[in-house]
Amino acid sequence: MDTSEKVKDFNNYDHKIIEKKWQEEWEKSGIYKVEDNVKDRENYYQLVEFTYPSGDLHVGHWYAFAVPDIFARYKRMQGYNVLYPMGFDAFGLPAENAAIKLGADPKNWTYIQMDKMREQFRTMGATFDWNREIVSCDPRYYKWTQWMFNQFFKKDLVYRANTKVNWCPKDKTILANEQVVDGKCERCGNEVIQRDQDQWMIRTTKYANRLIDDLDILDWPHAIKEAQKNWIGRSKGSEISFPRTDLGEDIKIFTTRADTIYGATFIAVSVGLAKDWLELGWVTSQEIKNYIEATLKEQGVRDFKEKEKTGIYTGFNAINPANKKKIPVWVTNYVIKDVGTGAIMAVPAHDERDFEFANKYNLPELKVISKEGKLINSEKFNNLTYEEAKQKITEFVGGKMISTYRLRDWGISRQRYWGTPIPIVYDPDGKAHAIPDKYLPWTLPTDVNHTPDGTAPLARSKELFERTEKIFGKGWKPEVETMDTFVDSSWYFYRYLDNKNDEVFADQEKMRSWMPIDLYMGGPEHTTMHLLYSRFWTKALKDLGFVVDNESYKIRRNRGLILGPDGNKMSKSKGNVINPDEVVNLLGADTVRLYLAFMGPYGITANYPWDPNGVVGVRRFLERIWKIKSKIGEGQTTNLLHKTINKIQIDIEDHKYNTAISSMMILINEWDKKNNILESEYKILLKLLAPFAPHIAEELWHQLGEQNSIHLSTWPKYNTNMLVDDIVTMGVQINSRIRAEISISKDATKEEIEKKALSIPRIIELTQFQKIKRIVTVPGRVINIII
Repeated sequence: MDTSEKVKDFNNYDHKIIEKKWQEEWEKSGIYKVEDNVKDRENYYQLVEFTYPSGDLHVGHWYAFAVPDIFARYKRMQGYNVLYPMGFDAFGLPAENAAIKLGADPKNWTYIQMDKMREQFRTMGATFDWNREIVSCDPRYYKWTQWMFNQFFKKDLVYRANTKVNWCPKDKTILANEQVVDGKCERCGNEVIQRDQDQWMIRTTKYANRLIDDLDILDWPHAIKEAQKNWIGRSKGSEISFPRTDLGEDIKIFTTRADTIYGATFIAVSVGLAKDWLELGWVTSQEIKNYIEATLKEQGVRDFKEKEKTGIYTGFNAINPANKKKIPVWVTNYVIKDVGTGAIMAVPAHDERDFEFANKYNLPELKVISKEGKLINSEKFNNLTYEEAKQKITEFVGGKMISTYRLRDWGISRQRYWGTPIPIVYDPDGKAHAIPDKYLPWTLPTDVNHTPDGTAPLARSKELFERTEKIFGKGWKPEVETMDTFVDSSWYFYRYLDNKNDEVFADQEKMRSWMPIDLYMGGPEHTTMHLLYSRFWTKALKDLGFVVDNESYKIRRNRGLILGPDGNKMSKSKGNVINPDEVVNLLGADTVRLYLAFMGPYGITANYPWDPNGVVGVRRFLERIWKIKSKIGEGQTTNLLHKTINKIQIDIEDHKYNTAISSMMILINEWDKKNNILESEYKILLKLLAPFAPHIAEELWHQLGEQNSIHLSTWPKYNTNMLVDDIVTMGVQINSRIRAEISISKDATKEEIEKKALSIPRIIELTQFQKIKRIVTVPGRVINIII
């Protein structure tokens, strides 16, 4: 039976009328408009990653934006002045590629898609203040992206360099290291190739230590912190020179285990370093050249760990500076140039990768660390602990202690049209100059054929070159590259605070009022890209005096994915994609919000499959809340309501929205057993429901005669005295040994407790032939029958 058949028997709760009614009313009244400072309300800045304008909200968007809206609404009802904004990350390859495919202009295509999505967002019932919307492709926005680039350029945080780049042949543009996964473009999946090219670089490596050390102060999950630490890859160790036997040259290696140097039986170098050696004439064999070329072609940026280890002997040896023994030098595919010096001393007895390689190529191994962790076979360093030996051996062989990093400077040049133009012009001598502020925004030209051909589309713009010469003089030329879109998203959260300011990117007072962000929810795919880049950006802006905070986000939580009903990632090719518009039309936005929240704890990287039966079950729960209003009448306050308030509040704070919803379901089950429920208690339930299902809660609230929005009401308080159970469980002991239990009212008298305990069959059996000397009763805890 499909979903539509299951909802035939739903009663007169018409979600279509109710949801449209309140969406229009909220927009008309402006109840979600956020002022910068409100008397007696503390500012609370909650952020979700702004969306790419695909023109179609899929169920992942709902999970990303509608579920965190629950927390934003809850904080509002608690009395906070909550900012929960939304905008569009509107530059980038997907828009450009889609426009090219359709024969459209990227700008027109993008703005049409944004219009569609704004309408879809309104059906979600989220508390976005659209007056604060930002669009990264709007010149009023990217003016400040360019301005920041120029501040970095002036302080040498931005520079031009010829580097090895990751080139995507399909998208015909450079990719950052972080955008290459298993040797493929993370966006299109095409094999990435390495080539030499000039590009603009940002000195992220200058901040490597701070990006690691400052993680300690953040309330972030351990997994996110570790992912960033691993990506930055700080290693403290030794740089040691191994002289070649045939030339007066040294091979510099980096090791974190200088204590094992006496066990080094070969040198392993990366193919990247070996390619440099080709240019130096260090290696000339055609066989080695072929190996280097083939390995570079297949080797991704950081996927070396999982591949079968291969190598080729260079034909020359090096001298181990510790014991003066000759050891062979091999080119391998399991060492990469990005790490350390691109060369390691291989110690097969104490490193798994070295062991696998040595075993494959019949290279020797020598054990130099005992089970007790002390050095052996290491001459005068024998019996030292490995920690003691690291410094001593490094000094003995003339090395030095250093830190190395896997992180590399961020290459931001892109050879595409639809991006922020890099605000640089070149004088007739080829020297780069930042475009003065008065000419910002340096806008995209419109006379461009943006079909990618491997060159920068802006180089084909007559208007851009004429503009440059008109402003700067004959012989001046514009930069024709655009920026990586991760630049646009590295500072967007500041612009929400002051999105209409033409004088500064954000007013200092407004930044002090709102920053740092209290809670940032997003996708795990951005852990080592957007999060890392934006943390760097904030630190750089602080050093330049433009912001006051060293970190942008106090708390970060990652979400997982919503899978298809078959448990697989949603994909059109698999036919398992859920269209939220269809479900909203059939069951309502409140149902979709509530169901997504009910699937499991939020803010953890867990994936949940969509269950058609589950979403119908959630709709039926809303139906029960609608119907139970008919029971309003005389009655008594119950402990369960106060326990529910307490439980839901704890669960929302922990982003365990699923168990919060379960608590409401339990309460409804109990109310179903009653003849009447109090109107005051029903109103409290509606307040608890309001963050989860805002439309139905608002409708029922007004049906009870309330004039103001439920979303402007205060979060209910619970009575701590009502959290105590009406019924307590007590142990029944005989001569201090537990023999049974009773459940009894917490207000039961001593006589009532003893009477019930003595009537238990097991207690009767054990005491019927015994004399009871006395009974010791501690109400609410224990009864001890002494025989």
